[in-house]
Amino acid sequence: MQNLNFEPLVLKKTYELYKQLYHQIEKFPKRNRYTIGEKIETNLLELIENITLANIQIKTLREPILHKASAKCDICKVLFRLSYDLNLISNRQYIELSSKISEIGKMIGGWIKFTRNQ
Repeated sequence: MQNLNFEPLVLKKTYELYKQLYHQIEKFPKRNRYTIGEKIETNLLELIENITLANIQIKTLREPILHKASAKCDICKVLFRLSYDLNLISNRQYIELSSKISEIGKMIGGWIKFTRNQ
């Protein structure tokens, strides 16, 4: 098992992204806050959960969890784009969020490759 005190950088970045989005979702119109806003929040929380589980999992069981995390990351990308298209977030916010979630996705992809090569 992994050291429980070790927190991977990808987890820190996802955690910070959630905190940023939490305040942004509060500004969504009520109708959107409880639909797309809730969906974004749920997927990001599940992404944090999957990264945490992968970090503490034994090596042989880690890859399937990382694939789930990667899928959650992809879903978040789509939800961010939808939020932008519905004018729930600004162009600047969309670019910033997309950049952060893409970086997180690349880190997860790298972790998957590393796990396969071990």
